[in-house]
This record gives sequence, structure tokens and C-alpha cells, in this order.
Amino acid sequence: MSTVQLALNDIACSGCIGKIKRGIKKQAGIEKVQILSGSGYLHIHFNEKMIKKEEIHHLVNQLALRMFD
Repeated sequence: MSTVQLALNDIACSGCIGKIKRGIKKQAGIEKVQILSGSGYLHIHFNEKMIKKEEIHHLVNQLALRMFD
């Protein structure tokens, strides 16, 4: 299992961060998603055989854009 930590600096709303977290958890290969309280970071545990780090970055960007549509 691998991990990646992503900054969500542009998203201040905890509700929006929660929606992004739930969206990421639905993706195959994602094991665990944690919001690091007060830091604006997501800590994501994933299976590299099922999903790549670049795909996770892309997914987070897509979910973040949906918050502001």
C-alpha cells in the first residue's frame, strides 16, 4: 500500500473537503482517506496496482472543480 498527501489550500469549506473525500473513497484502489485537521491536506492510502498517483491527482482536481460549478 502506498500513500500520497495532497494539499487542498483553495478549498476552505469543510463540507466541500468532505465531499471530495467521499468521492475519492468510491474509486477502486483507494484504501483509506484521511483529512488532516486544520492543515488543508488529504492523506490517501492506495493500492498502486489498481490506481496510480497521477490518477488520484486528476480525480481530486475533477472533484474540486465540481464544487465550484
